[in-house]
Amino acid sequence: MSLKPTCIVVTCFSETQPGFLDFSYRLHALAKHFQLTILSQDKLTQAELMIESAHYVALGRKSGKLGWLTHLCQCVSYIRKHQPSLAVLLHSSAAPISLMLRKIPTCLYWNEHPTNLVHVGKGFSPIRNTLAKMAHWLVFWGAKQSDLVMPIGEDHQEDLIRHGVDAAKIEMIYMGVADDFTQKPTQTDAPENKPMHLMYIGTVSKARGRDVMLDAIAVLANKSINFEQDYAIKLTIIGASKPELAYCQQRIKDLNIAQFVAVKGRVPGHEIPQYLAQADVGICLWEQNHWNEFNAPTKLFEYLVAGIPVLGSNIRTHTRYIQNWQNGLIFDYDAASLAEAILQLSRHYEKLPTMKHQAVISGMQHRWSKIEPFFLSAIQSLIIHKLSKKKR
Repeated sequence: MSLKPTCIVVTCFSETQPGFLDFSYRLHALAKHFQLTILSQDKLTQAELMIESAHYVALGRKSGKLGWLTHLCQCVSYIRKHQPSLAVLLHSSAAPISLMLRKIPTCLYWNEHPTNLVHVGKGFSPIRNTLAKMAHWLVFWGAKQSDLVMPIGEDHQEDLIRHGVDAAKIEMIYMGVADDFTQKPTQTDAPENKPMHLMYIGTVSKARGRDVMLDAIAVLANKSINFEQDYAIKLTIIGASKPELAYCQQRIKDLNIAQFVAVKGRVPGHEIPQYLAQADVGICLWEQNHWNEFNAPTKLFEYLVAGIPVLGSNIRTHTRYIQNWQNGLIFDYDAASLAEAILQLSRHYEKLPTMKHQAVISGMQHRWSKIEPFFLSAIQSLIIHKLSKKKR
């Protein structure tokens, strides 16, 4: 029988959840000090989330906003029944649970902006839009009532404070990247006669720049008489679902760029470092909208930790971390601008070794081995503070 204090973790994964590594780091860290029970909607089978000592409870999934609220109520009922030493809400959308757990120390992982959880429609739909705004208010209210809120970046932190969350309860902690992503340098000079290998790893969709990437390669292929020799590049896209894989393959065929682009399906998180080891440059694209102004993509930091300069679209979740010709380049979110950025890098290929070195330096603060002690210390301080308030 375990003598560890108990911790119940609430997850709110979508059915199309692309990655689990940031959640995995936190679960494994908590498992070192707590006996974990992990609540989910669907049965969890992802290797990244499997912990031998943990107890898993799948509560079932219902669709829509009602399904979301039902899941939250089921989690509250379970937590109240088992009275753990700590409740960790491992997603922004779980925030309302804090409203009903006043006596249990509650930590909220704030990883996504409420406007992305429930979208406000662009057309005239007063009832739907009112319900969406009420959902946003409910999530922020839950954050206000949490004992500890852990936003993943500076923009989330500033936004939480603007929405009335007590700054004293906020501990900004980056998502983190496993040390396994760090690549050992094998050369100091840019290789000759080697294609510059561009890589995109993540969700493949129109909103994530799928067509911008493919069209940019087509722009380059069409503007050069001998593109393959003059501006030798290779683009690998990893993370496509089956429908997206079919779309990309057809699009590549239509654009006649099959010799320059390879598209692969989703891969387990532990395999990503071996793909990044083959890359010279990583690509990050965010469509310009409100919620993407807060949520820096995980891959941005995985690229940096792996020592890979980043081509990032011009949005503050990229420009906060990427400096031109230091650890990457910033481009406007369109095919012509991305093509020009790729062209500039290919013309200055000799700068890549220095940029890779700068990427490693800027990625150091995002390594999970450096973040984990702060994460656990904040959790421990929360429990001590909550116990001291009970004794008063």
